[in-house]
Amino acid sequence: MLATGPQEEPQLGDFGDERLDRAGRDLLAAMVAKRTVNVRRMAGKRSQELRFGRFLHNEEVTAEAMLTWAEQQVQRRAKGRHVLVIQDTTEINYAHHAKSKRGFGTVGNGEDIGLFLHPLLVVEASTAGIIGLAGCLVMNRRRRPKIPAVDRPLAKKESRRWLAGARQAGRVLEGAASITVVADRESDIYDEFACRPDNVHLLTRAAQDRCLADGQRLFAAARANAEAAQYMIDVPAKGNRKPRQAMVCLRYGVVTLCRPRNGRHAHVPPRVDLCVVHVEEINPPRGQPPVTWTLLTTHEVHSVADAQRIVAWYRLRWIIEELNRTLKSQGLDIEESQIKKASVIRKLCLIALIAAMHVIQLVRARDGHTKQKLADGFDQEDRPLLEKLNVQMEGKTEKQKNPHARGTLAWAAWIIGRLGGWTGYYKKPGPKVMHIGLTEFHAAKRGWLLARGP
Repeated sequence: MLATGPQEEPQLGDFGDERLDRAGRDLLAAMVAKRTVNVRRMAGKRSQELRFGRFLHNEEVTAEAMLTWAEQQVQRRAKGRHVLVIQDTTEINYAHHAKSKRGFGTVGNGEDIGLFLHPLLVVEASTAGIIGLAGCLVMNRRRRPKIPAVDRPLAKKESRRWLAGARQAGRVLEGAASITVVADRESDIYDEFACRPDNVHLLTRAAQDRCLADGQRLFAAARANAEAAQYMIDVPAKGNRKPRQAMVCLRYGVVTLCRPRNGRHAHVPPRVDLCVVHVEEINPPRGQPPVTWTLLTTHEVHSVADAQRIVAWYRLRWIIEELNRTLKSQGLDIEESQIKKASVIRKLCLIALIAAMHVIQLVRARDGHTKQKLADGFDQEDRPLLEKLNVQMEGKTEKQKNPHARGTLAWAAWIIGRLGGWTGYYKKPGPKVMHIGLTEFHAAKRGWLLARGP
């Protein structure tokens, strides 16, 4: 859950007014309950609809306040842990509502209107458990630059978000034992490697076949390293590709990247030493291209175990795609919002992102594989209520008993799943059931707090 204030209820942020703080709490709870960002459907009645609308349009309610609140929580949780910060950019497209929207720029195709979200999702490296958000950049392309991207310095390009994300992670998570920023091919930017913060490691899938100091090209050099191992990995579904297991060949080594030749990079070091891990599928299914990843990292790679660890961390990047799906068509449907103003949609997007993150966190924790403590998702003050709810939710059969240790996030996720209607049998609870369960929990918590009194 989100941080709590004096009332020990979930909050979106500190907006300097208790009425606004409470409206934010109620809006978040309603969004989780109804699994929608449509204000009318969230509200249920006219007075509540007006209240939520006033909250979102209030100038004292800022995206920055929400992000600050989220950052404070993840900062506390990440202390002393090795964390992965997965960054990615997702498009929020409002082409179907173009006539009613105001203040939006264009998205990827240059014609449709919308926004881009660039969240920094924090995951524990050893368990793959979600810890929180270290930030989120919202981009609105109101104007098209007149100067081509190749002739602009990084500070004038949208691609600066990748380096900005690494710097943000280093600042917010400075108390972590280690920080590794993980990203896909779009983040393959020389400046990011050359200018990374001292307390941040990078793990990026290469997109550019770069020149190396020894005259070779990156991709050929990565393939030329000796085969270190063959092993099986799980490959998730993507586009028309079905999920499968793949036997891959693993290679690793060291490369020295050369600075790009154009003058826009004169301010950065001429060379950067990195480790490269190359993965290529052996005998892919007929008609399917082989899985091939060339991974660049600032971590040292001295053994097969080190290389496999780098591959495992990169594969966790797909968690952020789960988050994006929950934010959009498979969850909160942020692209169906009827709100007209881009500045207000920006705030709504961040609220939806926070709500989606907590649902995915519980789904991933439900089996106990993430080995997370209760404090990664709930406040300690929630535990007495969870204990009582656990007694109520448990049945007489073994499958209706909570199998997880008390005080763990898996234990809480089991309770939330049961509150959402899961019987303990058949398929494990997914995002929809967790949404419903969280709603029931918040309702129970409100009654619990009222019964306890001030």
